[in-house]
Amino acid sequence: MSMLAPAMLIARKDLKVEARTKDVLTSVGLFGLLVVVAASFSFPTTGEGRQGVAAGMLWMAFLFAALLGLGRSFALEKEEGCMEGLMASPAPREPIFLGKLFANLIFTGLAEIAIIPISIMLLQLEPGNGIWLLLGVTALGTLGLLTVGSLFAAMAVNTRTREAILPILVIPVAIPLLIASVKATEVALLGKGIGDAMQWILLLAFYTGTFLFVALFTFPYVLEE
Repeated sequence: MSMLAPAMLIARKDLKVEARTKDVLTSVGLFGLLVVVAASFSFPTTGEGRQGVAAGMLWMAFLFAALLGLGRSFALEKEEGCMEGLMASPAPREPIFLGKLFANLIFTGLAEIAIIPISIMLLQLEPGNGIWLLLGVTALGTLGLLTVGSLFAAMAVNTRTREAILPILVIPVAIPLLIASVKATEVALLGKGIGDAMQWILLLAFYTGTFLFVALFTFPYVLEE
């Protein structure tokens, strides 16, 4: 509880800034939708295997949208000198990480809410009851992706080429999460239940929990650098 209160304050501050500027949400949403629309004209909408192709396309859009939002979120703190103010405060460092994570979950989640139905429509998918599994996998996978991304974004923000460095840092580490997310999403798009995707969901949960623990432990040292 002691960490959640300041974390929510930081997240609320980011949300208020975004409500005024709409920089992150607009860029994340438009970029994600652009990936989906462009891919829908290249990938097959009929035949076997299209669910797997659609799952890969979805997570490609989610990944690029998340990276774009993370880079912009931490860059704003650096440009406005807010990070130095947070560092100078006597508050623990972990709530800074959680606050950024919460805010980016909302930004990316809103973009995903727009991306998923458009993808289903353009690719002529029929997930049926698998839509609930799809939403759950999306939420869990996005949490894991943003956990890793938030940690590396804090590392890259002090570099001059942070936009280029961030994907190089995040993507190799996130490969197991992306594979599990794509496989579980494919099961969902086939209209199957949670039992058919259990091994991938367990991998997602393990990955996300592990990196959340690692990120909270190492984030104070990352900021000191």
